[in-house]
Amino acid sequence: MDFNWKPEYDKLAKQFLEQHFGDGQGLTRCFPCLRDTYPWGDHRQDVIDSRIAAKNNTEYHGLERHAKQYHATAQYEYAYHHWLLAACWRRGDMIANNFNDESHNNAVQYCLKHALYNQALYEWQQRRIRGVPQPEAFGLTARDVEHKEQKALKELEDFDAK
Repeated sequence: MDFNWKPEYDKLAKQFLEQHFGDGQGLTRCFPCLRDTYPWGDHRQDVIDSRIAAKNNTEYHGLERHAKQYHATAQYEYAYHHWLLAACWRRGDMIANNFNDESHNNAVQYCLKHALYNQALYEWQQRRIRGVPQPEAFGLTARDVEHKEQKALKELEDFDAK
């Protein structure tokens, strides 16, 4: 199976972004540190936009966190969408910053593997395919997937407890 970025993923990512967030600004507004109202520069008034230096990739890490939570709650279609968006966002960050190293490429491919796995799970869930898709068929391990599921369920539990 090919886990490299394909041109059709750009179109899908745009479609999923519009469906879930309206646009890129809708996505970044989900994360407080990416909002214009976040007080990044309060302590550094001489810096035009201190978010740039302090960027922590909240947007794609947040997409990945949401994707894991959707997966853990068997909402495979949304998990697929969010993993693909995370891959797209990571890829865009790579292009913007001229990151061409193997670790960044691997991160994009890792997101794509999860996206395609969740797409297959969604198709299985809809009874469009027979047999439960296995993580190994997508270059993933059952142990890694299970670990992410448990972590996501704990995050959801902790959120509900607040």
